[in-house]
Amino acid sequence: MPDQQTKDPADTGTSDKTYITFILSEDTAKKKPYADGLGALLARLEPTPDKSSNPWYCYLRGNLYSLERKYDSASLYFRQISPAPEQTDLQTLKDYATLNRALSGSDIAKADLVTRILEAVKRGEHHQSVFTYRLYDLLAKSYYVNQNVAKSVEYTQLYYDHHPFRSHPIVRQRYFDISFLLAAQQLNSAAMERFLDSARQLALQIDDSMALARTYDYEAQLYSARHEYGKAVASGKRYFNYLQTEQKLHLQAFNNLATTFVRNHQTDSAIRYYKAAILWAAKQPETMNLVSEYQGLHEAYKQKGDYKNALDALLTAFNIYGRNKDAIEASKIEELHTQYQTEKKDQAIATLQMNNELNKKLIAQQRWIFVGVCMLLAIIAFYVYNVYRQKLLREKNEKLAIENKRLLLEQKTRQMQLNPHFIYNAIANMQGLISSNKKAEANAYLVSFSKLMRNVLELNRHDLIPLEDEINSLKNYIELQQMRFEHAFSYSIDTDGTDVDAILIPPMLVQPFVENSIEHGFKSIDYPGMLTISFRQEQQQLVICIDDNGAGAQVKTHGPREKTSLSRIIVQERLDLLFNKTARVAYFEAQPKTAEQGFRATIYLPLLID
Repeated sequence: MPDQQTKDPADTGTSDKTYITFILSEDTAKKKPYADGLGALLARLEPTPDKSSNPWYCYLRGNLYSLERKYDSASLYFRQISPAPEQTDLQTLKDYATLNRALSGSDIAKADLVTRILEAVKRGEHHQSVFTYRLYDLLAKSYYVNQNVAKSVEYTQLYYDHHPFRSHPIVRQRYFDISFLLAAQQLNSAAMERFLDSARQLALQIDDSMALARTYDYEAQLYSARHEYGKAVASGKRYFNYLQTEQKLHLQAFNNLATTFVRNHQTDSAIRYYKAAILWAAKQPETMNLVSEYQGLHEAYKQKGDYKNALDALLTAFNIYGRNKDAIEASKIEELHTQYQTEKKDQAIATLQMNNELNKKLIAQQRWIFVGVCMLLAIIAFYVYNVYRQKLLREKNEKLAIENKRLLLEQKTRQMQLNPHFIYNAIANMQGLISSNKKAEANAYLVSFSKLMRNVLELNRHDLIPLEDEINSLKNYIELQQMRFEHAFSYSIDTDGTDVDAILIPPMLVQPFVENSIEHGFKSIDYPGMLTISFRQEQQQLVICIDDNGAGAQVKTHGPREKTSLSRIIVQERLDLLFNKTARVAYFEAQPKTAEQGFRATIYLPLLID
C-alpha cells in the first residue's frame, strides 16, 4: 500500500493512511462498532469549514448512509468525491462505491457497466491500490449476475488472494461461503464438498455456531446435487431447527427445506413447510414476495396428485406476480414523475437567471429568448408524450403476456384431464386381476403400473415432448394391457424412418386411441388381436395411424365402437387449444374398417422439429 500522507482540506490532523486503515477494518469488524467509529470520524469533520470540499468527508458520509440503507443519499456523496492525483486509494474507493451502487440497482450487469468495472480494475492495478481486491469482488458479482460462473470463480479467487486480511476468520469464512455457492452453480460436487469441509472446520475452530449451522444448509445442497434426497432432508432439518431455536428463521430457510422434501417425494411434509412459510411471512412487519412459496406448493400438490389445490396455488402465485409487477411499474412511474418535477424546477431556476442577465441586453435579443423557450417547451412536451406512449405499449405487452399465460394454464388443465380417465381404467384392470385371484400377476401389474404412472406424470409436466418419449410411454402402457389380457393380442410400432428424437408431440395424445382399440376392440374377440401403430412424415405433417383387427362397427356387449368418448373430446379440445387457434391444422379421424372387424384412427398434426 502506498504511504499516502496527504492532509485533508479541513486540516483535522488526520492523514490519508489513518482513513485507509480505518476503512480496511470494515471487512473484519462487526457492523455496530464500525458504524460508531465512522460516526466519530464524521463528528470530528463536521465543525470544520469547507467540509464539503474534503473528499474523505464525502466518502465517509456516503459510507454511513450506505450502512443506514439510504442509498440515494450515499450515491450523491460518492459522486462528489474529488481525490487529488496522489490519492489513488481514495480514487479506487470512489470507483468501487459508485460502481457497486450501479450494480446493486440492476438485475443484470450491462456491458457498459462491466466495461467501467474492468477499467477501474486496471487503474487500481496500475496504482497498486490496497483496495483493488474490492474491485475484484465487484467484478465477480457482475459476472455472477450475468450467469458467467467460471469468470466469477476466477475473480473471487483474485479477491481472496489480494485481500490484506485474508487470514482473518471472517474473510476466510466469506470466501468459503461464496466459493461453495459458485461450486453449487457449476454442479461441481467435489468442489462443493471441499469448501463445505473448509467452512465447517473454520466454524469449529472459531466456535461460530451460526457459521457451523450454515454448513448443514450447504450439506443439504450437496446431497441434493448427488440426488441423495433423504440425507439432504436430514441436514436441511438440522439447519432449520437451529434457526428456529435461535429465532433467526427466514423465508429462504422454509423454502429450501420444503423444496428438499419435494425432491424426496415427501409431499405432505413439503406442503406443511410451504404453508408454514406463508403463515410466518404474514406475521412479519414487512411485506414479502411469496411467489416461490406458492410455486413450490403447486409442485408439491401436483406431485401428490391433488390437481385442484395445485391449480389454486399456481393461480395465487400468478396473482402475486401480477401485483408485484403493478407495484414495480407504479414505483417507476412515480420515480419518473419526481425526476420530471426536479428537472422542471431546475429549469425554472436556470430560466430566471437567464432572464436577469438578458434584462441588461438589447430588446432585439428577446426574440431569440422566445424561440429558445418554445423549443424547450417542445422538447418537454415530446418527452412527456414519449413517456406516455411507452407506458401504453408496456401495458399492452403486459396484457398480451397475461393472455398467453392464461392460455398456457388452460392447456395444462386440459392435458391433466387425461390422467383421471387413464387412472380409472388402470385401477379397474388391477381390480379384475385381484378378483380373479391372480396375485402374482396383480403384483407384477402394480409394479409396472407405478413405473408407468411416474413416466406419465413426468411427461405431463411439458407441453411438447420428443416423439421417442411418447413411443416409450405407449410401449409401457400396451405391455401392461397385454399382461391383463394374457397376451391375447400383439402389437407393432412402425416409425418408417421418422426422426423420433427431433420431432415434438403433445404428451399422452395417442394413448386414448390405443386404449379404445384394446378395451373395445379386443375384449370380446375369439381370435388373436393385432394392434399396429405407425408414425410417418408427409411434407409438413406428422400422420399417426392406430389400426386394429378387433371388433368392427358393433361391439357385442358394449354397443357401437364409434360412440364419442370423454377422452376423444378432450383430445380434440387439446388439439384446438394447441394448434387450431387461427386455422384447423390438427385433427383426427376414427372409423371402422368393416362392419365386423377392424377399426382405424388417424391423427394429423403439424410437423414440429426441435
